[in-house]
Amino acid sequence: MNQRPARKTQFKPSRRRRLFKWLMIILIFVALGCTAGLLIPGLNSSRNASVKLSSPLKIVQKVVSNSSSSTADSTNTQLQDAWKSTLQQADGHVAIAVYSNQTKKTYTASNAANHSYRMASTVKVSILVGLLMKQGTLNSSEQANAQAMIENSSNTAASALFVELGEKSGLQETFDKLGMTDSKAHEEWGLSTTTPSDQLKLLNAIFYSSNLLSTSQQSYVRNLMQNVESDQQWGISAGSTNFYLKNGWLDEDDGWIINSIGYIPGNNGASDSYTIAVYTDDNSSMQNGENTIEKLAKSTSKILNK
Repeated sequence: MNQRPARKTQFKPSRRRRLFKWLMIILIFVALGCTAGLLIPGLNSSRNASVKLSSPLKIVQKVVSNSSSSTADSTNTQLQDAWKSTLQQADGHVAIAVYSNQTKKTYTASNAANHSYRMASTVKVSILVGLLMKQGTLNSSEQANAQAMIENSSNTAASALFVELGEKSGLQETFDKLGMTDSKAHEEWGLSTTTPSDQLKLLNAIFYSSNLLSTSQQSYVRNLMQNVESDQQWGISAGSTNFYLKNGWLDEDDGWIINSIGYIPGNNGASDSYTIAVYTDDNSSMQNGENTIEKLAKSTSKILNK
């Protein structure tokens, strides 16, 4: 029988030397932390988790247009002034984008620059539009799923249509066709990311002239968005009596994701209509996220729906 070889003895420093070594490491770490203002957050979720900031977030404002009329500039000033306090007081990240059919301009503001938002159930509009662009029409089963997905926010129906679309690659192709360059599809459709400005490209293809959707396809999507069940009619509808919308909400480790996108026809027909998208995350509660969106929606309506 072979003899088991003797285990090599490992070098172990004395207890005093080990304590001294660890004490020096701790002192150096503390000194560096104090000098650099180092913060040590808890472990975050891998799904785009974020650390809440104790100081007010900087408001980022932007207006995009092909013209520079004084009326449009005045509208921008009014909107930015109306949105500012809500963005500053929000307990999470918030971004809003609005396209005015009257000024032909897009207005945006955010308290988190260059931040992408998980879409939650608002992605269901993209899934439907993508399927229409891919197939032209829907069969009876797909129509039933589309109605349940948009009007009742059925996740089961959305998953079925997501598969029909081609899953992640099909959804990304939809974003690409719509020119949504800041939107990224995810294998879990609700975790796909976007920005409010990108969502306006989707909404404008539904509610304004489009070379991607036929008028009958537009009408089909509009009808579903106009008939969302009553307990899901919060969000961008606030301050308006006529609206088309789709909301999204998701409770994640880093806080509530609350989103709302849609179209407001306006009081004077299409001339003063607008599309609007508000995305938020890191909210301490679902209600706080809803309140933030509805404050922004009301202040927008007062200015654009005079």
